[in-house]
Amino acid sequence: MRKILLPLILLLASNSFAATGWIDDELYVPVRAGAGTGFKILHRGLKSGTAVEILELEDGAEWTKVRIGDIEGYVNAQYVKKYPTAAIRLEQLEKKHETMRTQLAQTQEKLKEVTQQRDQLAGENKTLDANLSNRSKELSNLKDVASDPIRLDQANRKLNEELVTMRTQLDTTQAENAMLRSDNTSSQWLIGCFILFIGSAIGWLSKGRSGKNRGNWA
Repeated sequence: MRKILLPLILLLASNSFAATGWIDDELYVPVRAGAGTGFKILHRGLKSGTAVEILELEDGAEWTKVRIGDIEGYVNAQYVKKYPTAAIRLEQLEKKHETMRTQLAQTQEKLKEVTQQRDQLAGENKTLDANLSNRSKELSNLKDVASDPIRLDQANRKLNEELVTMRTQLDTTQAENAMLRSDNTSSQWLIGCFILFIGSAIGWLSKGRSGKNRGNWA
């Protein structure tokens, strides 16, 4: 029983101290004067992730000719890739992520400012609506107040027009009366003259008859 428990305890103890680890992928690739390990090393080692200019790259070839600065040489083809290493891509992604986070923060800040401006404009719009409503009520009251003087002015104008008409009619009537009076005076004068003429004629006839009768009597 003890023989069984002891290994089990050791196994559990070893598992309790287990942890995850990674192997470092940082490499240094030497640059040689020719396509082979027997040629002279021109550069002791290019760090993984270093960008180089590819001068010769054939499919299936073991060595690739590259240029780094002023040095031209050969490196093992398995270390030359046409795309950045995972570490570089990760760094690029991290930079892009950081840029996006910065842009997101700036966008959020701008959104906050726009929201504040929107709320401020909404408040100002509400105030303007209230002012407009008050001004509309004041205008309605002013129209009601101004309607009486307007009606009075219209009535006054109408009365003035009627008064002018009545004065015109009065003047016309007075002129007609004056003409009638003038005609009546002329008629009376003519009648007087006629009566005077008739009286004179009667008097003259009477006088003639009276003289004749006196002659006959004598």
